[in-house]
Amino acid sequence: MLAIIACAMWVMDINPISKELQVYNQTCTNMILDNTYCKGKWIDDPVLTYIVDKENNTVSRAVKDQPDVILYKNCSVLSRKNWSCAIEGSAQEILASDGKITHETIENNEKRQITRLEWLQNRLLSIVST
Repeated sequence: MLAIIACAMWVMDINPISKELQVYNQTCTNMILDNTYCKGKWIDDPVLTYIVDKENNTVSRAVKDQPDVILYKNCSVLSRKNWSCAIEGSAQEILASDGKITHETIENNEKRQITRLEWLQNRLLSIVST
């Protein structure tokens, strides 16, 4: 029973002690009508992991299977799902609000953020369809 509860908490991304926020994005292969409708397929991007350090007001970002880590230093951290960081050398910021990431330079309709559950469903469907 405990394993079922732990699994459900992981799928729903409910973990009060975790410092990690995993973000699942998708990119459309063919946008039409001025980027308002995906005519192609939504393809999963690599998983982004944000590690939030509330004591030092920093957030680091790692991309799965890539060695580079970006460290944001000028942050205001409320929790692992709610924070904002100024991007050094620019007037832009990256913001997490209830786990949804927004960033001025990447916000467009060709990309979308999905939940962990949607990402898992996509994984399962891709395994079943092969």
